[in-house]
Amino acid sequence: MNDDVIHLLEILEVGLIASVKFLIAPFEAERYGFNFKDSFLITTTGGIAGILVFSLVGEAIAYSWKKLKNKFKKPLGTDDKPVKKFTWIKKFVIRTKIKFGVIGLVITTPSIISIPIGSIVIHRFYRKKGRNILLLIVSLIIWSFILNGVAQYLKLSQYLPK
Repeated sequence: MNDDVIHLLEILEVGLIASVKFLIAPFEAERYGFNFKDSFLITTTGGIAGILVFSLVGEAIAYSWKKLKNKFKKPLGTDDKPVKKFTWIKKFVIRTKIKFGVIGLVITTPSIISIPIGSIVIHRFYRKKGRNILLLIVSLIIWSFILNGVAQYLKLSQYLPK
């Protein structure tokens, strides 16, 4: 393949990773040899695209999930109530919401929670979409600066086999 096509595919891969699980993207960008500026631009753009897509489509996903879940519920009158399972991520999200509110969820979304889950959860708990999106983007830019700096400083790709 042509080197330009391979480079474009690397940019696309890093951007797609950033749109879903942002924590990994700066290290992947460094692995491909992007400098700080390029890595920052690619990961930030990918993360913002993920925030916008999952913020706008998140309501439809949540509505469809609820509808699908209700379709498979047992009929009324049965005594067997399903036991709700609380995974560590559900516990983390609830604790963060209770202790720190929207700011806590916004800060932890790009790094700890993932962008899709964090965007959907924030929009389910807090109804001001414009404010939520703006806060998520500001948080993402800060995390992008920090994580890309750490990735460029550590240069972990030097320890990977070629």
